[in-house]
Amino acid sequence: MFTKKGDAAVLAKLGEARAPYREIGERLHHIVRASAPALEAVVRWGLPFYLKDGKDVCYIKPGKDFIAFGFAEAVNPTRDEDAHMQPVAWTFTSLDPATEARIGALVKKAAT
Repeated sequence: MFTKKGDAAVLAKLGEARAPYREIGERLHHIVRASAPALEAVVRWGLPFYLKDGKDVCYIKPGKDFIAFGFAEAVNPTRDEDAHMQPVAWTFTSLDPATEARIGALVKKAAT
C-alpha cells in the first residue's frame, strides 16, 4: 500500500476529478480540515482518507460521475443502535450551507 501524506497530496488527488466533483471534493476537504484539524490527511488506495491515531475516520471517494463521502464503520457518527442498516457514505451532486454544516458536525463527532 503506497501512502502519500498531507493536504497537498489530498488536494492533488481531488484535483484529478471532473468538474463539478472536483470542487465538491475540495470543499469537503476544507470542511473536514476546519471541523477536525488534528486529523491526518493521507492518500492511499487512490482515495483521500483522514486519520486519527492511524485509524480511519472518514474518506472522500471521487468517481467519474460522482463524489462520495463516508465514515469508517468503527467511528460512524450516524450510527443508530436500533437500526438494521447503518448509513456510512453519501454521494453528492452539490453542496449547500445546511449540508456543509451537517457534514462538519458529523466530522467533529467522529473525530472525538
